[in-house]
Amino acid sequence: MSATQQVEAQQAARALLASPFAVSLSAAEQAEMTKIANGEASAASKWSAIRAAFSKVGGFAKAIGGKYSDFKKWYDGLSWWVRAPLAAISPGLTLLEIYNALR
Repeated sequence: MSATQQVEAQQAARALLASPFAVSLSAAEQAEMTKIANGEASAASKWSAIRAAFSKVGGFAKAIGGKYSDFKKWYDGLSWWVRAPLAAISPGLTLLEIYNALR
């Protein structure tokens, strides 16, 4: 993992831990995200944090299993207070990039 990828992973994990989704993480998920945020998990990926956050939102499994248009419709239908933390966890990424990576 490059230094840039490690920094991105740390930022995504910190954003997830600071988001409303943190309370829905299991103890193991919280421990993993804390390790990533602290730079202790060198094999970690920002996608670990992004997937963890998105998977806590109702309807995610069905949306990601369908076409991009289904995923986008699901995402667009989320309340702003749900989309805001998801956006913070995945800065600079388009919804299509997130969809393709999480499939």
